[in-house]
Amino acid sequence: MSAMSYSIAIDISGAERRDFVRRDADGARIPIDADTADGRVYREWLAMGNAPTPLPAPTLAEAKREKRAALAERRWRAETAGATVLGMRMSTDERTQGKLTAAVVASVLDNSYAVNWKLADGTFVTFDHATLIAVAQGVRAHVQSCFDREAQLVVAIEAAQDMAALAAIDIDSACPV
Repeated sequence: MSAMSYSIAIDISGAERRDFVRRDADGARIPIDADTADGRVYREWLAMGNAPTPLPAPTLAEAKREKRAALAERRWRAETAGATVLGMRMSTDERTQGKLTAAVVASVLDNSYAVNWKLADGTFVTFDHATLIAVAQGVRAHVQSCFDREAQLVVAIEAAQDMAALAAIDIDSACPV
């Protein structure tokens, strides 16, 4: 069995990550301070006098790929975080979006259709045809704004000429939620 080894992770700015190391055998991210089996093994490995080796800083292309992946995850969190529509707090997760679409289809097929809808706070309201359409449009607008912002930031990521420009793109404060 080969000896265990770990590498220090480097972020896109070239700074050392202090929250995890990479286990070289499988590339797994091991939380440094977490009370997990992997974290304990890593700390025992350190206590035996071992030290992780630094990974080279990622290339600009690798850093852009990582930033796009982080942006997609951030967009998903914003998309599914909920939205206020017509003064009501609506869930916006994928299941709710699907159920809302089905209710709109039923409403389009029968304009007298009404549905009891559970809001994000757990209360129920009745949506008639017009309200259901307006709520669906509001939720859809929220979801689309998240994708639109992601698309804008992807353009900025791709246009970044160096690591400093890439690091300056703040994907957290720029998202709708």
